[in-house]
Amino acid sequence: MNSLKKIQKPMILEIIQIFSAHPFILTALACFFCVSVSSANISAVSTFIPSAVLCFCGIVGAAAVSYRSPKKSKKPVMVYLSGTAVAFSLIFAFMLTESSKPQLVILNTGMVLVLAAAVYLICIKKLTTRRLIILMFILGFLLRLAYIVTVSISTKQHDVGSLEKMNGHLGYIGYLVYNGSLPDIDVREVYQYYHPPLHHILAAIWVRIQHLIGIDNENIWENIQILTLFYSCLCMILSYKIFRALGLDGKGLATAFAVVAFCPTFYILGGSINNDILSVTFLLGAALNTLYWYKSRNMGRVICIAVCIGCGMMTKLSVWMAAPAVAFIFIYVFFKNIKEWKRWLGQYAAFLGICAPLGLWWGIRNYITHGVPITYVMKLSDSSSQYIGNIPVMERIFDFSPSQFADVGDQFTMYDGAYNEYNPLVALFKTSMFDELFTVRFYPEIAGFNKILFWSAVILGIVGFISMLYSFCCKKTLSGVHKIFIGILYVVIFVSYYAFCIQFPHVCTENIRYAVPLIVIGAFFAGSAIRDLETCQKPKLKIPCIAVSNALLTVTALYSISSIIVYEKIFIK
Repeated sequence: MNSLKKIQKPMILEIIQIFSAHPFILTALACFFCVSVSSANISAVSTFIPSAVLCFCGIVGAAAVSYRSPKKSKKPVMVYLSGTAVAFSLIFAFMLTESSKPQLVILNTGMVLVLAAAVYLICIKKLTTRRLIILMFILGFLLRLAYIVTVSISTKQHDVGSLEKMNGHLGYIGYLVYNGSLPDIDVREVYQYYHPPLHHILAAIWVRIQHLIGIDNENIWENIQILTLFYSCLCMILSYKIFRALGLDGKGLATAFAVVAFCPTFYILGGSINNDILSVTFLLGAALNTLYWYKSRNMGRVICIAVCIGCGMMTKLSVWMAAPAVAFIFIYVFFKNIKEWKRWLGQYAAFLGICAPLGLWWGIRNYITHGVPITYVMKLSDSSSQYIGNIPVMERIFDFSPSQFADVGDQFTMYDGAYNEYNPLVALFKTSMFDELFTVRFYPEIAGFNKILFWSAVILGIVGFISMLYSFCCKKTLSGVHKIFIGILYVVIFVSYYAFCIQFPHVCTENIRYAVPLIVIGAFFAGSAIRDLETCQKPKLKIPCIAVSNALLTVTALYSISSIIVYEKIFIK
């Protein structure tokens, strides 16, 4: 018993260290082993994989702990912890099969364990920022998993289409699965086929793999959400790495990460089988590798940037928005170090040689074969019920009348809304928290908490924007190059979003899914505000700054908790 007590303290720390050392691999494994719980219909047999995974993780954790324990204590440690893992796995499997709401079992069990781990780490004074972020990551993962268990591929999706009609994103994937080739048609003639095919190819390969390992046909298609779950989790990891590369740490880092981890947009896109979340993943990957390249300036990072932008544009053409900011960094380094011009020209040639073919081949192919414009985007009819082109552009941009906030959910007359949402900025905040359908009209249970979630997000968004302006104009924590890089990325995405809303004046174009990276940029500057307030050196301002910092931390906590509560209530229904 004494030996067990001695190793109880490092157990959680060892497991957390293993996770933090290999986040991409462990996230991929966690997503893969969630295959059997992505369907809303959980059978006793289908719980075998997640239960086995829990056993495996427990045994690996036990092995890691015992490896660093005294020799005499190795055997009892392995027996004790492995037995605990097996017992917990069996209980978890039983709870899943006996519950009519398996998503709640997953989420609530995970929340209890995360809370227990947090309390334990606080008690032993080992709750560092990194460990807190890992616990938030686990909660974020569980919320995304619970969402895909709740929402099927035929409900609450964007442009999903159907296998029967072979249209939409699902039909696109089905075409690739059944035909084994790209559509040899005018892609304008079939709903959503104009999109570049990388996401759909990966999903088709995943469907084939599942077929080979014996997954039943219904769950094979539902499990496309496992891929989008993985991409959404990668966004959390990439966001964290971007924050660190830009110098965030401590409470500021935890705040920024919390904004991303508990932003409902990432739950929703993680359960959407369209190409949105993979395109966001590639764009964040391009931004991160550009920051790394500016520091190391090696060919490997240039190739990574090229692959991210190229594959991103092969997923969704809008990933081009990363290119201007990347181009600025390339140009700045070239002229700053002009004596090494041969080195830079070689790297930039490699970038173009990889990025251009990957990003443009689909558009060029369709232009040559069927005359489809390379930048073609499908446009809804002006007779659509969600057409808002009759409202003057200036009114759409500058009208913030209180009536728009009577219901913080997105307004669609086709979904029984009071009016058609028309202000792009208001719609940006509304859809980032509730998408188009998670409103009190359909989920009265979220009343009250939805307003806390919405207004806390608005406060953090405003703080982030003010902090961005302050950082660009006054603060020296960011280098001038980083400021311009972030500024170009922000302006290009924001202006493109508004231009898109004006060019295609329909309610659905005002969705956050067309500007998701703004969440990550806003999260970074919200975290920067906390850091700047905490490190204020002016004696007269120190106490007020700490007070404001604590208030913002409270708002972040309200945002995170209300996000969990709102979506758990949605899961219950």
